[in-house]
This record gives sequence, structure tokens and C-alpha cells, in this order.
Amino acid sequence: MKFKILLLAMLSSFATAQTTLDNQMKSYTEKVNSIVSTEKANMKAETDKIDEAFSSGKITKSEQIAQKEEVSKRYETIINDKIENERQQLEDITKTAVTNSVYNTKPDSLKNKDFFVFSTAGLSIRKGGKSPAQYLKSSTLSVGYALANLTKDKGSFNPFENDSEMRIGNSHSVEVQFRTDRQLGGFTSPWFIRYGLAYRTDTYMPKRPQVFVQENSQLFLEDFAEGRLKRSKLRNVYLTLPIEFQLYLNPKYTEYDGKQYLDVRKKMWKIGVGAYAGINTRSIVKVKYHNENDNFKKYDYTLDDGVNAFLFGGKFSLGYGGVNLFIKKDFTPIFNNKANLPNKNGVQIGIEIANIDF
Repeated sequence: MKFKILLLAMLSSFATAQTTLDNQMKSYTEKVNSIVSTEKANMKAETDKIDEAFSSGKITKSEQIAQKEEVSKRYETIINDKIENERQQLEDITKTAVTNSVYNTKPDSLKNKDFFVFSTAGLSIRKGGKSPAQYLKSSTLSVGYALANLTKDKGSFNPFENDSEMRIGNSHSVEVQFRTDRQLGGFTSPWFIRYGLAYRTDTYMPKRPQVFVQENSQLFLEDFAEGRLKRSKLRNVYLTLPIEFQLYLNPKYTEYDGKQYLDVRKKMWKIGVGAYAGINTRSIVKVKYHNENDNFKKYDYTLDDGVNAFLFGGKFSLGYGGVNLFIKKDFTPIFNNKANLPNKNGVQIGIEIANIDF
């Protein structure tokens, strides 16, 4: 899709929609002004009578102030209630217009336009003129960020084990995933399957002043002795094939052409259970430091041994609307027998920070 075509389509849609909204807002503004003018005139008539009563000595000054305050509050309530009623009517009209746009009931000039959507799930680019059934199938580019750590026990799901020799909160994982979502069963089924291809980088930062050292086909941690250490890390890069089953816990529906559909655009709770398999494409050690003369230095090198070539793990996720939290557990160790490390098994806890729907 070329950007110019998309921009022209958006401008055309916005121009037509803006004309309708301008007319609605003009009518709404006129009604509000009429309400305020009428009720202010009524209020003035009552306060004038109170002033006349004070001038003729029928009420005291304090009574005049109290009565005028009571009238002012009463008319404030009347005006607010009437304006709120008009606002609600305008809101209902707007909701109807949005529904017509989503379900392709606008004039032909607005059908099949593409549009941008900003939400808690990130930036989306969606096809105009979709039916509810089409929303149940999607292709998404997702970005996830997680805190990473190493565990001694293969079955441990604790991402905060202190004996890992890694810096908790600094060690992390970033994954970019292109995935496809498909509904399992009929249009009202709360079950979905999600699968795709992902690029994942895991960065492990050992506690200062330790650095990763490769020597005689062995990988181990050692205190840095070449100056003042600024940062050291080991980065593993993977290509993975993830698959996940998701269940909407409080499914919400919409009706279209006499049929019921699960409405995935509404906010719902969902849980997911999945697995992933991958291959390590590169492992690199990076060190930054200041030497004895306080000059900044750095070096890096690719690991030949110590890291397993294949990866297999499981994932559990919990989401609401566009916010998705997850925990991942690598069932195969990150490091092999050539790594002399206290903990070798990976665990992550994280969140999806962006989703772009195509």
C-alpha cells in the first residue's frame, strides 16, 4: 500500500465525516445557547423580584443573599441537566455514525478506506469496510519486552533469583513477532490460535565487576581486571516459531446481518498458553570500560562455545483489552556443559508494548 494513496483515502473520509460532525455540532451549540439564554432570563426574573423585596424592606440583606444563592444553584442544576440531555443525544448520534463506519453502512464513497487506530495495544492500520467476521482474522506485528534472568532449577518460574549472578532489572529480552490470529470453532467461539515467526534477543548482564570470559572452549564469569568496568553483557539472538492458544474469559458479542459474532474490538479478559522453538543465530559478548588512564575502551567477540544452538520453551499470558502480560520459561537450558555458570535456565516476565495490525 502506498502512503500517498492511503493519505488521500484518509483525507476523503475525514472530509465527509467532518461535514456531518460540523452540522451536528452546530445544531448542538445552538440548542445549548438557547437553553442557557432562556434559563438565565428566568433566573434574572426571580432575582429581580428578590431585589425588589429587599428594596421595599420585606426581607433583610442576609435573606436577599441566601435567596439569590438558592435561585442561582437551582438554575445551575436545571441548565446542567438540560445540556447533559442534549450531550447524550449527540453522543448517541456519534456512536451510530461510528457503528455505520465500522460495519460498512456508510455511502460507497467511504467504503473500503484504510484508517489508523491508536490504542493501548499500539498503532494499528486497519481495512475499512470490514465485517465482524473479518475482525476475527488478523495479521499482527508485535513487540514484546521482558525482564530476563537465569534459574538453577529447570522447573523454576521465579524471574528474581538472586544467585544467578545476573543483574536483575538490567538483563532483558526484546522480541519482534509477526503472527496470525485465527478463531477456532464458530463465530461466537472464545478460542483462538496464534502462530508466527519471531526475532528475539536476550541480553544477560552479570553483576559488577564480572564479565563473561571464553577460554579453552569454556565459558565462565570472571572479575574484570583491565580498568574500571562500565558495562558488560552477553547477547543471544534467536529465530523462533511461537504458537499459542488463547481463551476469552468474558466474551462479548455483536450482531451483524442477523448473526452473532465475538467482538474482539471490545475489552475482554483473556488467557493464553503456548510454546515456542527456535535456533540461536549469534551469541556475542560486549564489554565497555575505562582503562588505567581513564580512557574509554570497548571490545566484543562472538562466542564459539557455551550456548546451546536450539531453544524450546513455554509461555503463559494474561491480557485485558490491548494490554498483555506474559511469563516465558525456557525448558531447554540456555547454556550447555561448556559453560561454568551457577544458573543456566532462562525465565522471563514481560509485556507487549506495541501491536500493528494489518
